[in-house]
Amino acid sequence: MVQINDISEMMGELNKESSIQALGSKTGVDASILPKLAVVAIPLILRALSKNAESKAGKDSLSDALEKHKGKTKDVSSIEDVVKKVDTDDGDKILDHAFGDKDKVVDQIAAQTGISKAEVTKVLASMAPMILGMLADKKDADGLDADGVAKQTDIFSKQAEETATNNFDITDLFPKQSGTATPSATGGLGGILGSILGNLF
Repeated sequence: MVQINDISEMMGELNKESSIQALGSKTGVDASILPKLAVVAIPLILRALSKNAESKAGKDSLSDALEKHKGKTKDVSSIEDVVKKVDTDDGDKILDHAFGDKDKVVDQIAAQTGISKAEVTKVLASMAPMILGMLADKKDADGLDADGVAKQTDIFSKQAEETATNNFDITDLFPKQSGTATPSATGGLGGILGSILGNLF
């Protein structure tokens, strides 16, 4: 059994060949770019959820939504099993709620990576239910109220950005952001995420 306890662990599991194959089958995205796109998707979605949870209405909405996602990442046999069973229609709804303007985010990623909009959407929609499942199980295990959920989402968001920055070379996916400069000179992953989210918040 694989217990997915934190975002860093999820991102590491998703980088394994078996997980990449499962996600590739689910999304139809080429294995050469899939891990990097998935690693960008996780902190991007978490940052959006965290921004939404800055208001009381946003906190309550997220906390309520998590009640529908309990048990999705708890005591699973493998991360690829989670990937295979993930509901991408549910993922689309999560993205609509998280971003407000999902199409704008997808357009930005597609334009900067050269990956098709359909492929970007499928990867984001696959990651979103997994993220809410993890947050739901954390809420349940720790007895978090709406404020606690908001704080935990912010913690996961920062952990995801740190993990992606330290362990995955994703800047070559975004040539319009990184150019010939070093990642630190252009704001690194945080700068890329901020640019993608633009004026949504």
